Amino acid sequence: MISDFITFPFIRNGIALENKDAPVCGLTVRSCGSMRFRWNEENDLRQKKFSQISKIFDGKTFVPVELNHTKIVYDVKNSDDTKGFVGDGIITLNRNLIPTVTVADCVPIYFFDPITRVFGIVHSGWKGTGIIKEALELAHKNYNAQPQNFCIAIGPHIHECCYIVDSVRAKYFSDNFGSECLKPLEQNVHVDWKFSQSCTEKKLYRLSLAKANLFILQKLGIPKENIFIHEDCTCCSKNGFYGSNRRETLETGKSDCFTAQAAFIVY
Repeated sequence: MISDFITFPFIRNGIALENKDAPVCGLTVRSCGSMRFRWNEENDLRQKKFSQISKIFDGKTFVPVELNHTKIVYDVKNSDDTKGFVGDGIITLNRNLIPTVTVADCVPIYFFDPITRVFGIVHSGWKGTGIIKEALELAHKNYNAQPQNFCIAIGPHIHECCYIVDSVRAKYFSDNFGSECLKPLEQNVHVDWKFSQSCTEKKLYRLSLAKANLFILQKLGIPKENIFIHEDCTCCSKNGFYGSNRRETLETGKSDCFTAQAAFIVY
């Protein structure tokens, strides 16, 4: 860990790729403060932190999009290509850019093709599960990048230990991303802050967003030896290390009181 963010590598054939050969995956943590981003808002803290991180990575430029739980991905060539745009993913060949999205329990998915050198990142919330397919298809369309060549890294996010859903959402995921991503919640488990207090439904499930995305990646033909899954859960992280929408919102009772984190990829 460096300062207020963590980094981790891609893997290929089960072996971590060296930084000189592949991009670095990064994620700010709770101590960094809120990286919330809207085009019509000012976030001086975010700009300050990005400036500090940029200096560490040779002055490269952060490129954001305003998130809205979509499956929209942009192919970015210059730093101002996303200005004013709403979407949830970025691909690029420009190594002077640092594609970034914000997350707070949702899944940051990083990707890199060592053949064409296309790299990027997506924000995959539950509504946007499947956006990684859109990103890789765009890379194939624009650069002839083959899905099976990609290395994928799934960053820290809310894991099944803390992500409890009702039967409606469980059915949606089972129908679209396979039943392996779900487990019935054990009887007599106290859900408390791990699930909405307003829910009265007795039949609840544990949902693994990682397994839902693995279902997609396997269908695309990406070898499991090229997929890294970070083991940390943002919701039950030790001492609240990560920002967490679910944990922080239920702790404070305020819907907008959580620490948005910046997920970024540097090549």
